[in-house]
Amino acid sequence: MKFAIKKLILWMNDEAGYIRELEFEENKINVISGESNTGKTAILHIVDYCLFSSKHKIAESKINENVAWYGLNFLINDKHYTIARKAPHRATVSGEYYFSSVGELPKKPSSNMTESALKELLETEFNIDKDVTIPFGGKALKANSKISLRYFMLFCTISGDIVQHSEVFFDKQSDNRYREALPRVFDLAVGIETVDNIIRRDKLVSLQAKLAQIKRKNEKISAKKSEFHEELQDIAMEAKEYGLIEEGGDTPDSISALQSVIDDGISNVYKEQANRRDQIESEKSLLERRIRNLERFQSTYSEYKSSLGKIEDSLKPVEYWQSKKEIVKTSIFELLIDSLEDDLLRIKQLNKNRTPIDGKTSDEIARCKVKIEKLEDEARKIPREAKSFKDERDKLLFLGQTKSKLDIYAPEENERTVIPTSEIEEQIKSIQVNDTSENRELTIKVLEEIIQGYMELVKTSLENYGDYLPVFNYKDKKLDFRKPKSTYIEAAGSSSNDMFKHLFMFLGLHELILENEGMHVPSLLLIDQPSRPYYGEENNLPETRLEHSDRAKIKDALRLLDSFMENVLTEMDLPFQMIVFEHIPTDYFEGLEHFNLLKEFRNGNALVPQKYFDSLNYLKF
Repeated sequence: MKFAIKKLILWMNDEAGYIRELEFEENKINVISGESNTGKTAILHIVDYCLFSSKHKIAESKINENVAWYGLNFLINDKHYTIARKAPHRATVSGEYYFSSVGELPKKPSSNMTESALKELLETEFNIDKDVTIPFGGKALKANSKISLRYFMLFCTISGDIVQHSEVFFDKQSDNRYREALPRVFDLAVGIETVDNIIRRDKLVSLQAKLAQIKRKNEKISAKKSEFHEELQDIAMEAKEYGLIEEGGDTPDSISALQSVIDDGISNVYKEQANRRDQIESEKSLLERRIRNLERFQSTYSEYKSSLGKIEDSLKPVEYWQSKKEIVKTSIFELLIDSLEDDLLRIKQLNKNRTPIDGKTSDEIARCKVKIEKLEDEARKIPREAKSFKDERDKLLFLGQTKSKLDIYAPEENERTVIPTSEIEEQIKSIQVNDTSENRELTIKVLEEIIQGYMELVKTSLENYGDYLPVFNYKDKKLDFRKPKSTYIEAAGSSSNDMFKHLFMFLGLHELILENEGMHVPSLLLIDQPSRPYYGEENNLPETRLEHSDRAKIKDALRLLDSFMENVLTEMDLPFQMIVFEHIPTDYFEGLEHFNLLKEFRNGNALVPQKYFDSLNYLKF
């Protein structure tokens, strides 16, 4: 994405309306060198502030306390814009912005556009689609939150805080929001991913999540069906206990009967059940009385048979006496014997001609007992002591609650809650998402090859690591060194090597982005003091104190930047701009083609120059 800062503007808060401007050239490495505490680093913070920072690091003393508005005049995608933002009040940032779509610089800015409207305009230039969101969240970054143009500015700065950091390569990583955003936008920034593919993937993920939710719900419904049935059973049983419906029958029939009771009001079913219970008890009592009578008859009949047998046995001696001739038979004896013989014959005849009363009686008793068992079984199905309602209100409350339960647990309602998935499954099948894993691996290899080329340029300055191979740690977004023919990752070993690592990675990333025609990352890089490992903060040490080897390393670092610009501008024929803040003397830049040295911040020249303070003193007098 074409981007170049033309001017940085400070509208001072004095009555005279003093304006401080710094001009930068396109397609150059613009260098602001000079003393400490002159405001060089503040330039980086001002750029960040004008581009919608929610907090600021602009020094209050001498700078922010004297500035009314901060502004940027810049080119983006062949358009000339000006953005100005009112200075913060101490730690509180301002929400007032001035904007010109033609790059106009007012004598005194005034608010003419909201931050949200201005962001929306610039996000169009950053080719950030409004439908592209963060697919997954974190502690500080919510899922499905909008991608901000500020996330892509992470690729455009190497601050003094991290230039020699061994583990952190991107600014703002102490801020949870930016730390979480980086891995989410990296693929999009370097060209591994595309906006269209992200939108398709987001839609696919959304549909898959929706489908999974529906399936979980349907599975839950299916798993609950048995519980629904049990609940219906409980409802039916309770209704039976109150005598609202008859005992027995399947649950659906019972529920249907109960629904009728609810719809039609309480019927006379309970009364009928009570009458039937009484009827059963009456029939059972009659049968039991019949059994007792039959059993008494059996007992009497048995006694009768027993007495007949005894009488027959007692008359058997008559036959004996009749056969004895020696017994003197008189007329009385004959009459007696004849009479006894008649009795004996009669008894024998009775025993001979009797019917099988025993069997018939036993069968009848058995039939009665079977009837009693059937009646008892029927009686068991009728509540012996049905629950009773306290009053009509209690009865109506029960019916209302029962109706609510039936509405929830009715099988037909249960069926209606099952959601069909065929349509959403067809939508999922229709979405084609490109697998970026292969492209990611290839892109990382290309990045490492680019970085390897930069390492060859400054091989001697890397000392023991000159022959090592670069390894881009995709997970942590940092650069490591690997010994040839080894998988072991070694520590760089010095702040100097850490500085070179940062330059290698950012130059490599920007070349990769340009090669892939990246649309989201500005063709801009701001670097705060790459010489920091050797010079530190400027302390006016004599030049002789700097080791010759360290001076050579600084020169190598500058040549590395110059070589990058030569490659981009000449070989790739693409625009690019760098802004570098330094302490080192200007002679370090001799012979470097693509450097543009601004007036040094020395001898009163600073971001807020001494002549401004002099003018304030002049106005007092």
